[in-house]
Amino acid sequence: MPECPKYRLRLFLSVDLVGSTAFKARLGDAREGNDSNPLWVSQIRHFYREFPIFLFSRFNKALGAVEGDRTYKDCCPKVWKTIGDEILFCTRLHSLEHLAHCVSSFLRALEDYGAYLDSNGKHLDVKGAGWVAAFPAPNVTVEVLGSSSVLGSASERELKEPFDEEFELLADNNPSSFDFLGKEIDSGFRSAKNAASDRFTASIELALLLAESAHVEIFPGRFSYHGRQVLKGVISDHPYPVVTIDAERSMTRKEVRKREKAISKDTDVDPMHLRDFLRSFMEDEKIDLPLLNRDHNVTAPLTMPSCYAVFQEVWEASAKEYSQRAAEEVASESALDGTMTDLPPSISDALQDAVSKVENE
Repeated sequence: MPECPKYRLRLFLSVDLVGSTAFKARLGDAREGNDSNPLWVSQIRHFYREFPIFLFSRFNKALGAVEGDRTYKDCCPKVWKTIGDEILFCTRLHSLEHLAHCVSSFLRALEDYGAYLDSNGKHLDVKGAGWVAAFPAPNVTVEVLGSSSVLGSASERELKEPFDEEFELLADNNPSSFDFLGKEIDSGFRSAKNAASDRFTASIELALLLAESAHVEIFPGRFSYHGRQVLKGVISDHPYPVVTIDAERSMTRKEVRKREKAISKDTDVDPMHLRDFLRSFMEDEKIDLPLLNRDHNVTAPLTMPSCYAVFQEVWEASAKEYSQRAAEEVASESALDGTMTDLPPSISDALQDAVSKVENE
């Protein structure tokens, strides 16, 4: 019998080229030498090819500082898909430490790649955003058409229905062969619109976890709160808290912002206060809290959200029905072709009983 999918949190990270539209328009169809492509194409290709390498390098470079680093050495966020001039990454989260390391590495990769772009004339920049989503409920994993190399043939996939823990593990390891759908994915994309080159935007679920990580001193990010704004279609169009993390890489601009904060009310937010506010907001809006243990307590049982409990009950009933139906089909086919006579008596009798039960029904 297949295994019911376990509760898991996945982290999604987005990096987008800033100024790419103007950059393409400025260069137009200008070419260099005998190159058949416009000049801007090489820069876009560099972004797609090199930014994942920048992230992978940062993730592995600081891995030794993370508790349980052997567990996480193969857990760097992987490319999920690309949309226009945006690259999306995904990884299954294992602990608060793993989350903190992923986001810290991503922020450093933004800084590194931004510095590279600055060295080429400051015509382009990068901005980042992130969110987390819980699976298999309230969000769902679906296979992408044409991903048979990962999922097997259509007949093999049919044998795995209803989709089980093995299916979710495939998605953990090969996110580019799957799509992820649900309200937390939608709100993540919506909140990402507030990102800028000097600020990384986090969904409220991700901000809650990062604020907790900062409170226990495993994440060094500095938070800002920008009030609430309506994100179309998110939490019934109720105003949504906008939280960002400082991603400014220019020392001179950092100095300007520091002095500006000194004469304004725009001060850094205390992580504990931010965590408590977001938790209260989510409870009031009936938003499931994301669940993630610390490394030293990673095997401790979690109190599952109600949506997962409902999912598990329905899944187990469906799996039982599917297994029973499969057994009855095998029994019927065996009875028709007479193969039961070649089976051991105990198995033959059991199959005969199953056939009789089907016929009587």
